[in-house]
Amino acid sequence: MLERADREAIAGWAADSLHLDAVVTIELLVDGMPCGQLAAARHRADLEQAGLGRGHHGFQIILPGGLAGEGPHEIRLRRVADGAELPGSPRTIPPAEAPLASSLEQRLAAALDVAAAQADAAGLDALIALLARRTSELLVARGTAIPAPEQALLARWSGHALAPPPDPRPRALFIDEAVPDPTRDAGANAALAHMQALVRLGYRVDFVPAHDLTATPAQAAALAAQGITCWHAPWIGGVEEVLRQLGEGLSLAYLHRLSIMQRYAALVRSCCPRARLLYCVADLHHLRLARQVALLPGSADPAQVEALRTAELLAGLGADALLTHSSHEAALLRAVIPEAAVHLVPWTVAADPTPVAFAARSGVGFIGSYAHPPNREAAEHLIRDVMPLVWAEAPALPCRLAGSDLPASLARLAAAADGPVEVLGQVPSLRALWDRVRVSVAPLRFGAGLKGKVVDSLAGGIPCVCSPIAAEGMDLPLSLSGLVAEQPADMAALILRLHEDRAVNAGASEAGLDWMRAHFAAPRIDAALAAACAIPGAAAGR
Repeated sequence: MLERADREAIAGWAADSLHLDAVVTIELLVDGMPCGQLAAARHRADLEQAGLGRGHHGFQIILPGGLAGEGPHEIRLRRVADGAELPGSPRTIPPAEAPLASSLEQRLAAALDVAAAQADAAGLDALIALLARRTSELLVARGTAIPAPEQALLARWSGHALAPPPDPRPRALFIDEAVPDPTRDAGANAALAHMQALVRLGYRVDFVPAHDLTATPAQAAALAAQGITCWHAPWIGGVEEVLRQLGEGLSLAYLHRLSIMQRYAALVRSCCPRARLLYCVADLHHLRLARQVALLPGSADPAQVEALRTAELLAGLGADALLTHSSHEAALLRAVIPEAAVHLVPWTVAADPTPVAFAARSGVGFIGSYAHPPNREAAEHLIRDVMPLVWAEAPALPCRLAGSDLPASLARLAAAADGPVEVLGQVPSLRALWDRVRVSVAPLRFGAGLKGKVVDSLAGGIPCVCSPIAAEGMDLPLSLSGLVAEQPADMAALILRLHEDRAVNAGASEAGLDWMRAHFAAPRIDAALAAACAIPGAAAGR
């Protein structure tokens, strides 16, 4: 019985009803031309269940290259013993709908599906090994540069390690929760900036997203364009696999955030004994939570503050270098764990002032990831307590909210506000906000770490009205200290003055740009990070 005949495979079964233990040999003819013989001896459970002996009567011909030509083909199958055609024969295969080259992937996939369906566990492993080995051979023959994660996967399955081109650079592995999205939050910008700094310092930089091993091709390509190799699924199954793969060849492990330090510090020490371990706190969680509990009683468990404090201090003691972006937190850490090597390392932020003239802009802007409780509370405080005082003097002055994960409750508050509030959501770049507003505001009432919203605003040439919490750890110069206010009335007065007085706005803008160029330029950040990495010749950095 001829059951299947298409451009990828021919299949069916043949049995001698008088001698079910005998193997029937059949001949294949394509367009009337004999193309070979085969034995119908493959086991098929359905044939056995139908009472055809032990079911060893099936046959299958895989055509991995497809039938030649794109026209129709006549397929005939006949028994060699007596020349009788099998039921279902002949069969005509219609013309190809697409050029053969374009269907190569489909043909290969079909052949693999058939092979996998018929293989047991050992056979499937052998098939994967064959594919991995052949893929490796083809890539090497082609001279294709194979990224490290792909090399590791191919070597594991093929049993043949590829010889990567020699790279004399020391190797650094950066571990964070997810692939950094610079449009999402300050933590992602800091992570990306520090990886870029490591590249400038001469490291061969690898990155692995620990909490979500997935990375889109665009994300991996964006990192690769900056000289960073992204390890991600399906090439790896976990962070431990990467650590074991790099082993003693790893010179530096950079663990970003407390959760990463807690989970992987011991593994780094075990798998990569030669690696210097850097731990960046991002911000001190216990400090942020303590302030939240003080401002909003009942919003969190006070007992968790002390537990977080203990965890963060112990994590700091477990690193060769402890990094923070905030001078306030650097001083705090040095006081409570003097044994730790604390390094103050902000991140690179380029001064990029908006080209839009003052007269063409209007309103006040707020930027933040609203999944972060301090940002959500600050935005509510802005709309509820600060902007009504502004609108009392300037009813048409717009307030624009930008950032990811804006909750429905905040959207409702914005819709019911006493004045115009525009919800922008996540913007593709901060320029989309800075080109529209005259002043930004960061009315944070709790939080920790260096505030990216303040840094980015000053870098965009936009004066930022800050609460003391928002300005903390920046060591703002006297020329910018006048932007700091705590009470809603004082903030509103500053917003109005900066919004209406062009000269005052321009002075604050220039002072902010000068500050950014002096303290957040790449050479300064590189020097601070080099000290944390213990690169010979680097300044102490403490």
